[in-house]
Amino acid sequence: ATAQVAPETRAVIAWMQRYPFVLSANLHGGELVVTYPFDMTRTYWKAQELTPTPDDGVFRWLATVYATANLAMASGERRRCHYDDFTRFGNIINGANWHTVAGSMNDFSYLHTNCFEITVELSCDKFPHASELPEEWENNRESLLLFMEQVHRGIKGVVRDGDTEQGIPNAIISVDGINHDVRT
Repeated sequence: ATAQVAPETRAVIAWMQRYPFVLSANLHGGELVVTYPFDMTRTYWKAQELTPTPDDGVFRWLATVYATANLAMASGERRRCHYDDFTRFGNIINGANWHTVAGSMNDFSYLHTNCFEITVELSCDKFPHASELPEEWENNRESLLLFMEQVHRGIKGVVRDGDTEQGIPNAIISVDGINHDVRT
């Protein structure tokens, strides 16, 4: 409660805790790749380290759905943006294995809410010119739609009391083999 956190960050945290999002993507520019949690390395002095979540398979799926439908990422004539060649990884990467980010939105969503969030680096250009925006939209339109459809995957339902049939708030849902619970 006394941490030095920007008011905007506190507002987003409150918003995410008030509404039960389950799927999200934050959109960046400056590269062509989809990253997924964890974004922070476990070894504090390492700049890069593979740091998967217990739900790594789901995150890799979500990132792959986006990357394979993105016209710029999937193009056989795709060029590198900068130094990294993400095509050899299918244009997806564990965030911390690319570069560590302490306190990322992806990690917060996974650790403190029921939301699975990825980061989409939309374009090599961090600040595309207005004339380039229609092409950027076309590059990302189908991948955004397919990503949103993924909200229908997995288990969904209502946890009810067997006697009263009333919903049970804050019930803990555990899946064997995955060390990450979610709450109703």
